[in-house]
Amino acid sequence: MFRLIYYLQNIHGVGGALAALLALLGFVFSLWMAYDCWRRGGEFYWIWLILCSGGFFAIIYFFTHYWEGSHIEYGLWKRLSMAGRIRELQIQTKRLNTAASYEVLGDALLSVKKYPQAEEAYREALQRQADIFDVQVRLGYTLLELDRAEEAWPLLGKAYQQKPDYDNDQLIWKLARCQAKRGNFQDARNLYEYFLRKHSYSEVQIEYAHALVQMGEREEGKAKLEELINDIEYSPRYARSRERRWSRAAKKLLRALNQPAES
Repeated sequence: MFRLIYYLQNIHGVGGALAALLALLGFVFSLWMAYDCWRRGGEFYWIWLILCSGGFFAIIYFFTHYWEGSHIEYGLWKRLSMAGRIRELQIQTKRLNTAASYEVLGDALLSVKKYPQAEEAYREALQRQADIFDVQVRLGYTLLELDRAEEAWPLLGKAYQQKPDYDNDQLIWKLARCQAKRGNFQDARNLYEYFLRKHSYSEVQIEYAHALVQMGEREEGKAKLEELINDIEYSPRYARSRERRWSRAAKKLLRALNQPAES
């Protein structure tokens, strides 16, 4: 705070303005981290250190508490670690030119959410061997992520008839999402409920609540979101850290549902 005041009082030219801007950004960042610490019920000494250390402990808090286990952290490190692996697979695929090599490449691309490239790889695999079950399913997953549910449905529906518990029930989840995107909400509801009887993924619970709202079951959907938020809030600290992004997503959706409808 004192540093910010100093720089604001001593702005001389572009350098001074830049220093003042950096100090202001650091102050805002410290306030953000202090608020996050307070909201989580963190120890008071952390808030004091964040606000009184000129941003140093705000950065430490960000990496040890805020970022830890977040979707940002996971996605960034996964992309960085997979970049070299994907380059190797692309070279290997061109050399081997087999269905199996394209399948492995497609799986790597899917894991880092490069969906158009993953679709291309899976289709190349199926051109070389059309009956690979895993590739058909993964292509269905990819098309679903590309918001092409109508194209995904034949692949996923056929796979479910053959192996209903495939991929540790992930296929059931994808089918539920696919039906919701296609507007078949009753089928989606049945599939979500079947999946959630066996698994308790927070992401799936949010999707289920959203499907209920789309069916007109607004209050039931809100109740499911409130239940999820409470479960996360009262879970152990490591679990709260892991589920933080889903808690935020549930709260955001709940706020939107609680807003009065426009007349």
